[in-house]
Amino acid sequence: MSRPRAFTLVELLVALALFAIVSAFAYRGLTSLLEARESLDREARLWRDVALLVGRIERDVRATLDRRATGPSGTTLAPVSSLVDLGGTTARGLAITRSGAPLHANPLAAPQRIAYRLDGSRIERLSWPAPDAAPRALPEPVPVFDGAKALAFRFLDAQGAWRDEWGMPGSNDKLPAAVEMTLELTTGDKIVRLVDVTR
Repeated sequence: MSRPRAFTLVELLVALALFAIVSAFAYRGLTSLLEARESLDREARLWRDVALLVGRIERDVRATLDRRATGPSGTTLAPVSSLVDLGGTTARGLAITRSGAPLHANPLAAPQRIAYRLDGSRIERLSWPAPDAAPRALPEPVPVFDGAKALAFRFLDAQGAWRDEWGMPGSNDKLPAAVEMTLELTTGDKIVRLVDVTR
């Protein structure tokens, strides 16, 4: 009469070793899959934020008004300028006088003075309550993008030449034909966008 045969200790150790090897490969594969998914999510969020920023700047530039403004320091400002007047200090960027939102039947529909500037790796949108700022009035900065290495603007004049500066104090510049935005990300990617200025 034969007795049922059980696993030997050697067979059990071999099975455990094989199970450990298979588990290690499975864990490594799962970790790689999760890291790839997280990386894709970060990339998708980055490009979504870039699209929102570019769309916002395009809308602001297309709503530009041919109206001069007064800065917090009392300086007369061109409708479009590459210099942001912060009342006592200035910064490079894009400052424009734009029409208010047409869907608001309230003070938000009035013309506004807004600006974009790079602060570290963060892009801020500055807004004043009115195109003619009160003395020492400080704009309200709102972060609109994080992860920028450089932000530059160029301006197309009536003769078809591109200029790096526009609407500097004392100039007679009115509206450029177009505004070119160049955004360089900390990842090394570069986005160039051209926006026509409505006259």
